[in-house]
Amino acid sequence: MAADETSPLLGNDTPKTTKVAKVSKAAGTVFGPANRILLAGFLMAFTLGITQVPIIYVFRLMECDVFYSHNPPFEGPGDRCHRREINAGTATQVSILGMSTSFSGVFNLFICGYFIKLWGPRWAFVSQTTLLGLRVSTQVLGVTIGGRAGEIIFQACQAIGIIGGPRGYQLVLNTAVSAQVAPKDRTAVFGRLQGSIMLGTAFGFLLGGVLGDVYNIRRPFETAFFLYVASTLYGAFFLPTGSGEQPQAQKQGARGISAFFAPIKIIAPHRYRLESGKVIKNHGLIFLALGIFLGVFASGYAPILLQMYATSEFNFGTTENGYLMFGNSAIRGIFLLFMFPKIISAGRVWFNGAPISTSSGERESGSECHIPVNPEEFEADEGGEVPQEPIQAPDADEEDSGTGFDLFFVRWSLVVDSLVTFSAGFSKHGWQVYLAGFLLPFASGSAPAAKGVMTEMCHPHQRQDAISAITLVESTASLLTQGLFGTIFAAFSEIDKPSLTFFCNAGFAVIGFLVLFMAHLPPPNSKRVDEDDSETEIEA
Repeated sequence: MAADETSPLLGNDTPKTTKVAKVSKAAGTVFGPANRILLAGFLMAFTLGITQVPIIYVFRLMECDVFYSHNPPFEGPGDRCHRREINAGTATQVSILGMSTSFSGVFNLFICGYFIKLWGPRWAFVSQTTLLGLRVSTQVLGVTIGGRAGEIIFQACQAIGIIGGPRGYQLVLNTAVSAQVAPKDRTAVFGRLQGSIMLGTAFGFLLGGVLGDVYNIRRPFETAFFLYVASTLYGAFFLPTGSGEQPQAQKQGARGISAFFAPIKIIAPHRYRLESGKVIKNHGLIFLALGIFLGVFASGYAPILLQMYATSEFNFGTTENGYLMFGNSAIRGIFLLFMFPKIISAGRVWFNGAPISTSSGERESGSECHIPVNPEEFEADEGGEVPQEPIQAPDADEEDSGTGFDLFFVRWSLVVDSLVTFSAGFSKHGWQVYLAGFLLPFASGSAPAAKGVMTEMCHPHQRQDAISAITLVESTASLLTQGLFGTIFAAFSEIDKPSLTFFCNAGFAVIGFLVLFMAHLPPPNSKRVDEDDSETEIEA
């Protein structure tokens, strides 16, 4: 058919063109920015996981050497390291290591958050992977030297994590992925990222245990070093650089000493203006942070506790602990990747009482049905301005309507966690430890759900600081739980009752559940006001 002046300049697509377009769209989805970030999380967690199981075993061997350096040599059959004194000493030294790691992680969050504002996600990620590679190289040295000197090298060189560590790279990836999805999908994508990290950790646990048994205990650390090099190259070439335009408020806060402490300000009470004009102060973020703190404080030691308990009571080695941690992390990763988003989606529908309206989708499809191609089809503006080519106005950055269910999910996750942890204290056989390790992952999801709640209660330009805040709370809880429960486990090991530590963990989870009931979302249709607004306020 001959074309005239009324024919569209772009003709109908041929089947071949349509097929190519579909393939290109599918490829863009699979290799899109969000999935590249998820892959980076998997790769980094895989690398970190390789050394986690061998570290427990390495410290047991080094503590065993220290014990026999001032005691008579071992004689007779059995494991020379299977003594209560060695188990208690190992627990103490591992707790010191965990405390130094978590202590470094707290400062790492402030520094890495500053790096993100200065350099963007890509180069902030590269800085973290480079320094983690340096840290694992010192661990190779510690394994080679052994004894008390080797333990000190492990513990002291964790200070490298102040500038580049695991908490930092997770903050980078959470910040980057939150900018790639719509607001209503943030909670789900936080869960998917955490699931990718847990899957990487699972395979890292498995490979680390096997490498330690098949070759030697130093090989997992050497392998991790080369994987950090690969992760650095991947981040430099494939991670998204972030949006080129930043809000003016974020640009102003990117520099200066205030940028370091911005995450702390997020947790402070904020004021909201009701429809009536009255201004109230909401403390929901404080109680949310405190509840998550207690939840992590209760469950953060669980993976190490399972390994320590299984090693001391059932003589688990690196292979058995590797299988235990592989199953725990793999189930958690599968849960967060596939089940958690569906639970959040279905739970919001149940919690809100009705499915999310699809009127916007219908409007979008309706607007695409007819594209004006003739001059007379363009409507003239009332002001007499030259009509412009019609474009679909972007929807407002509508906030997540399911935040209420997210908070509900955080609360009851702690209940499930406390029940499973309490039951683990009654383990009398090795398979029961495996069962506890496989059931604990189904109580996960509280951290990504809390991130979703936190980001939706903040201004858009403060979302990176909100993620930093909730990660800071988790790191602080990890720091304290390593020290306290490590000491508790060591004390209970001295009296040959290490299982009592599980009951202490469960008790703190219940307290966290109760505290979260004091966390309330802002009233409906309220609007957050700036600190400089002068209004009459009351406590809420």
